Amino acid sequence: MLSKRQHHILRFVHQHSLENGFAPSIREISLATGITSTSVVNYNLERLIAWGYLVKSRGKSRALGLTERGLALFEAIQPVEVKWISEKLTVATLSDVNLPELDVNHLHKENLLLKAENERLRRESKNRIAALQREVLHLSQELRQLEQFSERYPT
Repeated sequence: MLSKRQHHILRFVHQHSLENGFAPSIREISLATGITSTSVVNYNLERLIAWGYLVKSRGKSRALGLTERGLALFEAIQPVEVKWISEKLTVATLSDVNLPELDVNHLHKENLLLKAENERLRRESKNRIAALQREVLHLSQELRQLEQFSERYPT
């Protein structure tokens, strides 16, 4: 069960993200919620992340996003059926769903996932490039040794 403070933080993160397209800073959360200590805000954010209400990308600032569990506190999201009909996107909902907010939140979550995947691929490619550079260095050293050997002992 969330405390009033945690619910207030979660509501502010949600509203700020909808209005601005990115999450608020810890200091902005502190000012908006009336919490004077940023460490108290950070503690509560960590609790909300651990309980599955928020997700945060590591090593990034302003990378908070509400999970489906967090969104469920603020929106009555019903299943949405998306179909492509003659190259037109049509959406059939089971109830009156606020599609712009749903789309924004879905895109925001997908964006965070893609950024994380991009970072993982960047690290992998960086490691692969480093390994290839080491291999090129090793092969060039072997080639020099073979050239020196052939100069010493011509056939």
